[in-house]
Amino acid sequence: MSLSVTRCPNCGSTFNISRRQLESSGGLARCGACLRVFSAADNLLEPGEETDPPDSVFVGRAPEEQETTETEDEPLALPEDDEPLALPEIESRFEALPEDGRASLKQFRSTVQLRRRNYFDWAAFFGYSTLALSLLTLLAAQFLWRHMSVYSQVDWLRPGYAQLCARAGCELPVYSRPDSIRNDNTVLGTHPDYPDAYLLAARFHNAAPFPQPFPVVVLRFTSLDARTVAMREFPPSEYLHPDLRALDLMPPNSPVQIELELMNPGPRAVNYEVSFRAP
Repeated sequence: MSLSVTRCPNCGSTFNISRRQLESSGGLARCGACLRVFSAADNLLEPGEETDPPDSVFVGRAPEEQETTETEDEPLALPEDDEPLALPEIESRFEALPEDGRASLKQFRSTVQLRRRNYFDWAAFFGYSTLALSLLTLLAAQFLWRHMSVYSQVDWLRPGYAQLCARAGCELPVYSRPDSIRNDNTVLGTHPDYPDAYLLAARFHNAAPFPQPFPVVVLRFTSLDARTVAMREFPPSEYLHPDLRALDLMPPNSPVQIELELMNPGPRAVNYEVSFRAP
């Protein structure tokens, strides 16, 4: 078997290689010392360039000696005869690469670049936004349901309450609009039986197109600088005539006549006003 010597360009180790091995591997070889794949055909040594015996199967340093210092390297002993050392190919430190291995090496790239993918996940954004909006809607619905007696009096919310109660079978609170109650006439005079008292006669009506509860009448006395001197509230049970107390709601456009007996609030009370609020 005709052997040649090739040198690893990475670690400088030399190997015996046959012509048949070069042809079968396409000229490529893997160093048995540093495991570097290199072109054995391009690194063949001429007889004059050989610094180590050409008939040595593995002339370079072994892998376990690569990590140690090179001060203790010793040359390998040469055989006494001049014939090349013929060893079984299975024991050779040279590894021939098959055809599929050479194809893989051509596709191999030494540097792998990882790129960060920058994108916005719109599906997750809309999913979480929809979930948050649903939870907020549920909390708002619970709050409005718990305070139905208050918020059912709001004009733009009442139709929703009406539809909800129609489906749920609940009773919608009576609609109360004190601002639609009109004061037709109010007269304040001295009481005919008590000289230190007043008698207030008033007439008002429900201007809304629907019945609503009788309001609370608020009477306030003020001074010249518009400061409150005295104030009194009268619920329906105090000002309604006994014949009207049987009514639960005040019908639309039906005048209500009332009379209120008042104590004299004092000389500072020079003005008065009558207003209405929800019961």
